[in-house]
Amino acid sequence: MKKMKLNNKARHTNSKTLITLFIAIGLFIALIVSKQVQDSLLNKISIVSAIGIDKNKKGYLASIQIYNPAANSKEGSAETGAYMYSATGRSIPEAIDKIHNKLARTIFLDNTEVVVLGESLVKSVGISSLTNFFMRESNLPANIRFVVSKGTKAEKLLQIFTPVQKISGNRMDEMLTRKRDSWGNLTDITSNKIKEVFSRNRTNLTIPYITIKGNSSKGTSKSNIEKVTPDAVIAIDGFAVFKKDIFSYWLSTMESNLYALTQSKIHQTTLVTECKEKKGFVTWKNVQSRPVIKIINKNGVPTFLLQLDVKGKLSDVSCNMDTSTVKAITALEHEAEIDLQKQVHQLIAKTQMKKTDIFGFGEVMYRKQPVLWNMVKNNWTSLYSTVKIETNVRLDLIDVGDISSSSK
Repeated sequence: MKKMKLNNKARHTNSKTLITLFIAIGLFIALIVSKQVQDSLLNKISIVSAIGIDKNKKGYLASIQIYNPAANSKEGSAETGAYMYSATGRSIPEAIDKIHNKLARTIFLDNTEVVVLGESLVKSVGISSLTNFFMRESNLPANIRFVVSKGTKAEKLLQIFTPVQKISGNRMDEMLTRKRDSWGNLTDITSNKIKEVFSRNRTNLTIPYITIKGNSSKGTSKSNIEKVTPDAVIAIDGFAVFKKDIFSYWLSTMESNLYALTQSKIHQTTLVTECKEKKGFVTWKNVQSRPVIKIINKNGVPTFLLQLDVKGKLSDVSCNMDTSTVKAITALEHEAEIDLQKQVHQLIAKTQMKKTDIFGFGEVMYRKQPVLWNMVKNNWTSLYSTVKIETNVRLDLIDVGDISSSSK
């Protein structure tokens, strides 16, 4: 009897082993078939990674960056990551159709990650009408992110060979994703987001801009990524500010970092404040922020208070300053608060002079004082330039590092 039980147990174990083996073989076969189907599909369609739109005398210049499947194989390490095709049309769809006529394969738009709007385009054409195409086109994903090219055409930007990531469109998408730590969701500007800002008309639109650093002519050559130091690289430098749907001005990198601090809970960015009495600067890293906007209605005249709670670690002190005592740290925090508040105030003053409410004061009024908003909404652009805005910055030093003092 005991022997029979042992035999049954052995049969059960063998059956489980066979089932596991069959499943493993089935998965292996499915993987091979899937890979063959994928390769076959890639050879029949042209997958788009990025789209660039410029403006010229004849109309719209559309540029499409198409993924090269050969570059993804082991034998294709030396292959170009993508190819780019351009055409001009009276409309964006017409320009894209002309590109389609140049290709033997069907253009596959579903994988498009980034749309680059050329500087000449955003300065001359309202982008509200442009985004209509991207919303209507069913083959385009809804989460495509928009950027603006500064100092160069969108066409040129897509031609740059980028290190590590062979496809510049993918490289831009990676850069935008990484920027979320320091700029929050301000990097995720989609066609739906643009349409939402324009339809609400309570704040001004900002879109990240990308520039080419270095020699752009040499950057379009494959040799650009074969050097230890590339001749040209692409970089996200700041935000383009729009008045209605036309470009108005650029925010510098420093201004963009400050702007981001006032917009959402930032998890990680770097700030530099000036030493008050001694020559030099203090660099803060891993800066986190918690912004709050309050509104006070004084006889129909709104007054705003922007309260900014900031935390950060001490990264570098270039002025001769002691950081070994609680008193010294308190003094350092106080100096940094004054300088940071000054920087924020200057940025707000700039936006008021330009009559562009990028901070969302109008949005706060709409939510907290709807009656007052209905009174001023038709004249908010002009009113914003004169409205009183106060700032209050509180900075907490959470880590001074291993070195307790700095001296020169």
